Amino acid sequence: MKKKGVELSLSFLVVLVIAVAILILGIRFIDSIASETIELDKITTDQLDKKFAELSCSASDRVCIGIIKKVIAKGNFDAFGMKIINIDDMAMFKVVVTRASAFDLSEKEILNNIDFKYNPNPVEIEKNEEKSLGIGFEVPKDAVSGTYIFDVLVEYNVDNEFIPYADVEKIYVQVP
Repeated sequence: MKKKGVELSLSFLVVLVIAVAILILGIRFIDSIASETIELDKITTDQLDKKFAELSCSASDRVCIGIIKKVIAKGNFDAFGMKIINIDDMAMFKVVVTRASAFDLSEKEILNNIDFKYNPNPVEIEKNEEKSLGIGFEVPKDAVSGTYIFDVLVEYNVDNEFIPYADVEKIYVQVP
């Protein structure tokens, strides 16, 4: 009889130890989920936009503008980021930005008078390397509300002549 009592006690202790271990692991799991939720809450929308822009650039894209449309209020400045990935031998690249067109809220064509700034100088990019560049737009205070469209062309130097490296990309600036 005494032997059965000891076996029962040891079995009970083993089950009790396993139950406590599972309880502790469950509490740790819930705590880790809660802490990740708090960290996600701390991320700003700008950081989320940046992460999305990085994800939306495919590895096969030679030129990528992650976010192609932004709302910029009158009198304000904002920038678009672009990435150039060189899949050829080391070369010089240059960006050419031009005004394409503009439309007011009733879709009537208007003058595209938004100022833009970027580095027009050629930049050297090694083979299989990438370079991130910015294009800034400043909306005048007297700008007409509407959509302003810009063409972005990336060219690279082949035999001392700059030729298109990829298709023309579009940037859309919406002015409320």
